[in-house]
Amino acid sequence: MVKKLILLLVMLMSVPAFGSLALLSSSDAVLAVDRDGLISRSDYPAGEAPPKALDQNSGTKYLNFARANTGFIVTLGTSGASAVQSFTLTTANDAAGRDPASWALWGTNDAITSADNSTGLAENWTLIGSGSVTLPDDRFTLGPVVSVSNSTAYSSYRMLYPTLKGGAGELMQVADVAYYASTDGTGTNLLAADDPILAIHNAQDSSYPGAESPANLVDGSLNKYLNFGKVNSGFIVTPAMGTTVVTGFEITTANDSPERDPAAWELYGTLDAILSGDNTEGEAETWTLIASGTVALPDDRNMLGDLVEFSNSAIYTSYKMLFTDVKDAGAANSMQIAEIQFYGVPEPATMCLLGLGGLALIRRRRS
Repeated sequence: MVKKLILLLVMLMSVPAFGSLALLSSSDAVLAVDRDGLISRSDYPAGEAPPKALDQNSGTKYLNFARANTGFIVTLGTSGASAVQSFTLTTANDAAGRDPASWALWGTNDAITSADNSTGLAENWTLIGSGSVTLPDDRFTLGPVVSVSNSTAYSSYRMLYPTLKGGAGELMQVADVAYYASTDGTGTNLLAADDPILAIHNAQDSSYPGAESPANLVDGSLNKYLNFGKVNSGFIVTPAMGTTVVTGFEITTANDSPERDPAAWELYGTLDAILSGDNTEGEAETWTLIASGTVALPDDRNMLGDLVEFSNSAIYTSYKMLFTDVKDAGAANSMQIAEIQFYGVPEPATMCLLGLGGLALIRRRRS
């Protein structure tokens, strides 16, 4: 065993001079990330603007293209600061899947400085409550009264709909909204048709289609990973082989749209356990910048790019790669790559666990 260990260590020491190992495999855990944090993609048709939710006309509606986590800020102009203790929603004309399935309500007495179609976070907000709501599939129909535990009078309220009946792919719509000072939806609606109301949306910048997830990065196929976060999006990967030293990488371009190709990158490492969730900022760990630079990927599709090498001798258990630019940020609506491979060496203890068979993964460096 001692002779085998010595032989492995000698061979490992020779690897950086002549080649390196492929470190990523389909067994690795991969998460999508984007460091831009909460952003707004709020957008609505001119004829289906937020004031339509206040007009008490079920034949009109407020629709938001940003889907889940959209909503509105409304200021109680006519009734003045009031303690909202219940609310109702009326279903709009089509696509029951667009109906809110859950809600979260905040209040503030700050002057509203958030802009229309913003995240709606410019003020100091107090969370009042959240929960689910089951709206009828029938259209133009008043839903159940939702009670809210609140005794504080607020001048403005922020309502978000985190989930929708038909899932994340649906648009969000409501025909009418009513707030009440009673717990059972009785009394006068506190909302007036001319109250100031703004469309809002806030969600993590990172998002991807279900079939184009970050797991595709290491699946050994030309299936791609696409992130709508575009610039500053990327991934966290934890190599299943254990602690490693990364000294280079290669990217394979995806099937279409060369403007989406990464053009610049930053690579970070950590020894922390990964606590960040999928589609987050990826900041729950302590990260060390390993290297950064530009990358010139071929315009040809499904094509392996050049090996990118850098100096590094530090060991890490997980890596975060961010793509800080794409080929044409103005034309691209996302970032995408088909495959990525990291090259380097496992630490000696990991190498011993891999055994001599692991050396078959050595990749000769390009001259």
